[in-house]
Amino acid sequence: MMAAQAGDRRFGVFSLATLQLALPLEALREVVPLSALSALPCAAPCVIGGIDLRGVLVPVVDLRVVIGLPAAGSAPRSIVIMVFEERLLGLLASGVVGVFECPEGGWSPMVSRNGELSIFGGGFRRPDDGSMVSVLSPVGLAGLRDVPMVENSGRDPSQLPRGGELGGGGLTEAYLMLVRTGSVPMALASEAVHTTILHPEILNSPLTGGWCLGIIEHAGRKVPAVDLLALCGLGEIANPWLTQAFLIQYPQGLVAFMVDQIIDVVRADARGLVPIPPGILPGDALFAGALPMDALPGVTAGSDLQAAYFLMLDAGQVIGHRDLSGLARMNTPVEARGLDAGRVRSDGERRLLAERCQVLTYDLGFEVATPIDQIAEVLPQAEDKGIVFGAGSRAAGLVVSRGRAIPTFCLSSLMGLAGAERSPTASVLVVETETGCVGFNVARLMTIDDAPLNRPDAPGVGRSPLPSLPEGNGARWSPAMVGSGAAERMLSVLDLKHLARTLSA
Repeated sequence: MMAAQAGDRRFGVFSLATLQLALPLEALREVVPLSALSALPCAAPCVIGGIDLRGVLVPVVDLRVVIGLPAAGSAPRSIVIMVFEERLLGLLASGVVGVFECPEGGWSPMVSRNGELSIFGGGFRRPDDGSMVSVLSPVGLAGLRDVPMVENSGRDPSQLPRGGELGGGGLTEAYLMLVRTGSVPMALASEAVHTTILHPEILNSPLTGGWCLGIIEHAGRKVPAVDLLALCGLGEIANPWLTQAFLIQYPQGLVAFMVDQIIDVVRADARGLVPIPPGILPGDALFAGALPMDALPGVTAGSDLQAAYFLMLDAGQVIGHRDLSGLARMNTPVEARGLDAGRVRSDGERRLLAERCQVLTYDLGFEVATPIDQIAEVLPQAEDKGIVFGAGSRAAGLVVSRGRAIPTFCLSSLMGLAGAERSPTASVLVVETETGCVGFNVARLMTIDDAPLNRPDAPGVGRSPLPSLPEGNGARWSPAMVGSGAAERMLSVLDLKHLARTLSA
């Protein structure tokens, strides 16, 4: 199998009847719940129909028919979407197991002796419980006799129509994804959606604050999770732990939007879109208008959705939102856990991992880094909230969060630097000390990256302040090579923990 030969041993594992199957992670597009299938005029008996994937009819294969496996075990509940050479194919699944990495030396290749392509490429033991996983070959699946695949025709999200073009004499019909968040029904052009996730786990993160609920893990990445209701200024999601998510791909990375329910993907008559007068909705720039139910054939409000219309999100505005683009830059790899636990690492690899940490970088007129574990919380910096103190006060202002009054300081002013122009990602970096919390205002967040563990707060590490950097007010600086490969660069690392202790004292 090519993926294994290339050294990429990460797989998405799912179950079908009594089997544990897997696809190479780069061939696994997404997993969607099993819904009504459309009949397809296809001669292959394993093709059981087609699923409407955001307006694209994807053929679905039941592998039990291919290999002659009895329909035993748990009933199929999901469809795994495979992508191969820009074409899509659905695979019936009983459930999703997770993402695992084949341990070093644990790969067992399979070859066919009859000259035909096999749908199986090999196997490995799961590092967590030792059970066997059979890895499917995308090449073999794509070569199944009489099995069609559909072109992956999704458009570049940056080229999606803006609100004025939708129903304004441009498009007459569009595929829309319908969602509900709180009591508010919303719709979005399905082409803007990268994938959907049922009940993801929201994890705490330094990004948590405002309408950013934290992060979720998807395809080996930590992806910022946004409360869509709060983003639109219409309230807050009631139960973040019982949510569903749709992900949008930005040029900088992915962002997950949390909603209570993903209802359906439907074809809509975009000519029915009704403009909303400006100033009515808090986040009216994000909306293209209201779409009445009569523009959505076959969709009824139902008992859980007491509304006569859906609010239509403007895909162009969502994609172009500067704060969301800033969050998209914060995609980071998932640390080694279950998927790396079984891998046998060399002494050099273990030493390298142990000697690196994650840093948050931000703009003080130049890029500065701070170890991310020094930062307890990142709060959005809103100009219209909080109190700004005058020259008679040590602190620049005060923010109240989670029952705490946090004095805040403008970090660039504290350092005697001109600083950078305020941006949509302007934030307060909250640092906890033994005597309380201190907040540092920064004009712009930049990225999360890796750096060596020779941090300014590490015991026994010599201090080597960089030339031309201010050392007053308890500032401690050290140089570090941040990032890797082409993105590696020398940055100044600022010890915010020491600075906060100095100000608290």
